[in-house]
Amino acid sequence: MKKGDRTLLDDHVHSLANMREAETDAFFYTRLKARMENRSIPQTPSLPVRPAWVIGTLALLLLFNGYMLVNQFSTSQAKTKSTSSLQSFAESFDQSISSY
Repeated sequence: MKKGDRTLLDDHVHSLANMREAETDAFFYTRLKARMENRSIPQTPSLPVRPAWVIGTLALLLLFNGYMLVNQFSTSQAKTKSTSSLQSFAESFDQSISSY
């Protein structure tokens, strides 16, 4: 390190040693503390996550799922019955129905 650089560095270190902390009134610290405490409180969720809402929603979905299963089962039985009645009709006239 050169001598000129060293004296420049010493000047900077010496100027830092003479620095002191900035002062402010107590009002600033109380407002800062209040603002920091407000930010630390978690925000309420936008979706209703109370147990009553969750249980109600799950029950509604379960009922809808059951309805869809029953509806699908009855539709498949109706198709089977209509096919068998169609075949019995064809057999009564000595005909056959081919399905592809």
